[in-house]
Amino acid sequence: MKELDFKTYKLLNDQKEVSISKLPKSVLNSTVFQNLISSNIIEKIKKGKGFKIIINNQTAFNNFFSANFPEHSNKKTKSSNIKKYRNSKATQIKNEPIFLIRGFKNAKINNIEIDLKYYSENFGLFSIKSPIIETNRVCFVENLDTFLKAEIILGTEYIYLHKYGRIGKKSIQNIKANEYLVFVDYDFNGLDEYLRIKSVFANATLYIPNNFNELFEKYSKSLNKNKAKMSNAVKHSEIEEVIKIRELVAKTNHFLEQEILTDD
Repeated sequence: MKELDFKTYKLLNDQKEVSISKLPKSVLNSTVFQNLISSNIIEKIKKGKGFKIIINNQTAFNNFFSANFPEHSNKKTKSSNIKKYRNSKATQIKNEPIFLIRGFKNAKINNIEIDLKYYSENFGLFSIKSPIIETNRVCFVENLDTFLKAEIILGTEYIYLHKYGRIGKKSIQNIKANEYLVFVDYDFNGLDEYLRIKSVFANATLYIPNNFNELFEKYSKSLNKNKAKMSNAVKHSEIEEVIKIRELVAKTNHFLEQEILTDD
């Protein structure tokens, strides 16, 4: 069950009869709804020029409602979703952004001077929720595997950041640096991530290796459905490097994964 189901059945429970035109088609056509009609717990009746849904057996409906929506709190967590809808993904949950960080210099993170070299060399990385970062150079890395060894090609001057999940504008607004580099897959999704970051940091640049054309020709792979869709931001961008990669990917229906650059 999802939030829409809950709202629909709660409306019916509160009003006892509801015009069928006010009920979402996805609920009306669902197996659950049809079973309620078949079992005569609710009923579709003619009223005026249209039809209404009424509760025909209140006790049975109460049992159905309690069984499917055991808790009706206004909390929005995965736990409350399970309690309320028996489905952790029933409503969108706002989570704090989690960043993984690697570096070989000190950086001020949440107003504390952190020796990132110590954490990177001894534990592989440093992680934090909703970071406030002050440093000289930042490099956002799209994929985890590349993030863990990006210094192989980009050196130790950058603080490398990898976000759990897609980067949103709000999640990076408290990152302050002099230089911003974006290292992503060379496809529509990677370009979209670059543009999101660049919309926050106007001086952000996209990392493109000198031998990009050679690598693309030799190692690019076919786009799958998840990577074949171009966002409006990418489609309408007039940034030179975006146009170059956008047109190459669209023309060839291929993309280049960033992991090829850190092959060791």
